[in-house]
Amino acid sequence: MKQLIFKYIFIALTISFMVSCENNEFLTEENPNFISTETFWTNLTETGNTLNAAYATLQRNDLLNKFEEILRSDMAWPGYGRPNPSNTEEFYLHTYTGSSDPVLGKWQNAYLGIFRANQVIEALENLEVTGDRDLEEWKSQMAQARFLRGLFHFYVYTSYNDGSIVIRDEVPKIEADFNKALSSKQDVIDFVRTDLEFAYKNLYRNGEYPNDDKARATSGAAATILGTTYLYELDYNNAMVYFDDVIKNHGYQIETDLSKMFTTENGDFNSESIFEINFSKDQVRYDLAPWEGESGTNWVNVRTSQTKGAVAPAWAVHAYKTEPMDPLDNRNYYVDYQGNTTLRPMPLRCSAMVAVVDDTETDWYLEKTSESGRFGGRDWGYGWWKIYSNHDIVLGEGDLPGGQAYSYKNIVLNRLSDVYLMQAECKIKTGATQEALDLINEIRQRWGLVSLGQSGGDTSHTYDGVAYTADSLMEHLMRVEKPLETSIEGHNIRFLDFQRWKKSDNYSFKKRLGELASQTYYGLNFTFYSYDTNEMKTKFNNSKIYVGSGAPSEPHIVVDYEFNASFLNYDEERHGTYPIPFDETSSNPSIN
Repeated sequence: MKQLIFKYIFIALTISFMVSCENNEFLTEENPNFISTETFWTNLTETGNTLNAAYATLQRNDLLNKFEEILRSDMAWPGYGRPNPSNTEEFYLHTYTGSSDPVLGKWQNAYLGIFRANQVIEALENLEVTGDRDLEEWKSQMAQARFLRGLFHFYVYTSYNDGSIVIRDEVPKIEADFNKALSSKQDVIDFVRTDLEFAYKNLYRNGEYPNDDKARATSGAAATILGTTYLYELDYNNAMVYFDDVIKNHGYQIETDLSKMFTTENGDFNSESIFEINFSKDQVRYDLAPWEGESGTNWVNVRTSQTKGAVAPAWAVHAYKTEPMDPLDNRNYYVDYQGNTTLRPMPLRCSAMVAVVDDTETDWYLEKTSESGRFGGRDWGYGWWKIYSNHDIVLGEGDLPGGQAYSYKNIVLNRLSDVYLMQAECKIKTGATQEALDLINEIRQRWGLVSLGQSGGDTSHTYDGVAYTADSLMEHLMRVEKPLETSIEGHNIRFLDFQRWKKSDNYSFKKRLGELASQTYYGLNFTFYSYDTNEMKTKFNNSKIYVGSGAPSEPHIVVDYEFNASFLNYDEERHGTYPIPFDETSSNPSIN
């Protein structure tokens, strides 16, 4: 049973009030209708309800902008139509500006979460609490509120104006509180770390909440974000301290039960989950519109499974399909219809994350993937992301109770394998290449993939035998492990990786788009056997991706266009971070 995040109450000010017009002279005096933290919150139950409201901000779709951020990265083709998509998507084309609705929506929702967290913090500061049990609860609530305030600021910091944003450390009461100036990048990250350090020292560890509430932030989550703040600044030594703690001391483990990876039925809060946005089937509000999150649902499933969506691009499909499988791993074999033991058509990581037409051994929407008609070289293309879809419980997203937009599948923000890869990057950069290999190989072995490097006497796994240097392993991490393991997850992981790598390895997102614009893939017809009749069937939809030094001799479609427009339009200076939204600059006179 999923843990319940109680339905929140909207208290006092809305986000639109926070960005209200500068000429509201009445704001220079205290608002007599304002709900004071000194009078409204009188006990820990009331502060706890407001804390739940702060958590509920995570459910608002514009906070993460998953659809737009996937398109903004190199992990998507914009839905139906090839070689010319039916949908003109500004984030795929990199034509977004400060007036774009998602740019404003992300800003507003992050600051809404900050506002709610500040309400909790100020209310707790005004409470007189006695007794060990109440003091423990007070400390827990304060640590959670400080975590959320730090997290929301970090999301804005990494997304806007190269990190120079507004710090909001109190509930605004007069006009001057609303019209705050931008703070320096260093001041912002110092503020974020102060909040997260408090949370890290005072939050419960994984599995230690008194009611076993897995949806709550833990000290492991705080350590993960703290380590990430240092990694993003290339401060590998400080980052490693936090990542090492997460890996060794908080009870997380790389999940080896693949039925718990990216599934709706079993996938919530698995052994490697560090922090998730929690949704509950029992708490869905079908009487509310699903678009903003008040319904207790998300619709990322729609944006990655429908005609107007972010589908897997050819390069990612090819990369997943061609990962070398370990012949010593029994999971890489199946018994075919003739009784023969046969190598799986697709690696396990591919089958878990992407639906591809030639994956004859994996179900997708409760039928064999190869039976689906939702592929095509002139239609959607070559792969569908599974991570946010409900492919394991319904025949189609429209079969969900309430309809396709009411998905209650959790969204994982942080998981252990990403911490492994971030730690591996730190190890590479500090000269511990073998330790980095060990971390990467634990992830690869979970998926039944060939391990990297020398066997060192390990006879239970196959190794590629390559003598990796720091440089060659970093290349592999950037081009293979990081994109294929974290793909479209978390808070914009893929795009933010490039903002770091352009400084550390001269590997910018512009360079990546140039690589993709110069690559050619080929779509071929696919032949498969029906499971019911053993009858051979042919899919005339050009859905099997092949790449090579030359075009195949059989009929094919050339795929050499997916990122041409993105490459031409993307500019590192203009698109590396979002601008401050125009609505904010026009309503806040303190922002120049």
